[in-house]
Amino acid sequence: MEKTCDIAVSGFLLVAGIALLSSTFGEAFDVRTFGGDVGPAFAPRLFLVVWIVLALLACLSAIRRANGTETDIRFGQLLGAILVATATAFAMTKIGFLLAMIPGIVLFCIAFGYRRIVPLVVVGIATPVVVWATFTFGFELLLPRSPWFHQF
Repeated sequence: MEKTCDIAVSGFLLVAGIALLSSTFGEAFDVRTFGGDVGPAFAPRLFLVVWIVLALLACLSAIRRANGTETDIRFGQLLGAILVATATAFAMTKIGFLLAMIPGIVLFCIAFGYRRIVPLVVVGIATPVVVWATFTFGFELLLPRSPWFHQF
């Protein structure tokens, strides 16, 4: 019964977060900025994306518990992921978001045991491009650019 309740609550929070995020693209949020870098929809969208990710993780965790497939935490993988995230964040300041994130995502996937080359390349390229497009067009916030592409 507790597992079903966890799935229901986290599923409801996930659906509610998606519905609220989609509402931020309406006319009420289509307001000009007052000379700032981001519009008034930036903060609500940012918080709702975090809400959706956390609700999705809670929902997936509850489903895994219900199926009996939950495993223990592997600290070596966790340390590898932290090192990759730190190196990627540092590289982002030097070579820009896209050029740092493509190898960062690939290494992150490898740290968690994904070894199939075709999905790894697709995820490694598609994920940074989707994140860049979300920030550029959804949040209207520019991510760090590569020093080689400032001319464009």
